[in-house]
Amino acid sequence: MSSQYTLENEVFAGLVFYGSLALIKTVMMSMLTAYFRIRNESVPTLEDAKMMAPNDPDKQKVLLQPNQDVERVRRAHLNDLENVIPFVLLGLLFVGTNPDPTTALWHFRIFLAARVLHSIAYVNALRQPLRGIGFGIGLFAFCSMAFQTVHALC
Repeated sequence: MSSQYTLENEVFAGLVFYGSLALIKTVMMSMLTAYFRIRNESVPTLEDAKMMAPNDPDKQKVLLQPNQDVERVRRAHLNDLENVIPFVLLGLLFVGTNPDPTTALWHFRIFLAARVLHSIAYVNALRQPLRGIGFGIGLFAFCSMAFQTVHALC
């Protein structure tokens, strides 16, 4: 009996590829947050403010003020953490059900594209419902995989 969890299995290889891209995108959001913090001179902690303005308490207060752009990127990153990690974990379970490769690969592709759309719309404050559509499509792909995984056990 061969394992489903080898790169010879097209579905597992697809999960490794698309799941890795989704995780990389999630990590890149933390780098984007750092970029926006630097660009907008907005730091999260007092020790950061003291490092940037060691002898200027007024400047430290300004540095500690929340910035809308930074918060927008942080929320997009948090949303990725709430969705991408469960997707990858569910994907591992889904692979174990030996799904149709074409169907599985399209689930992985659609989820990744939806998350990219969601992040672009969120970070750039694009008009709704674009962000909601990205979220909804990703959620649909996730729920479809979850249903198929549970259904395979019944």
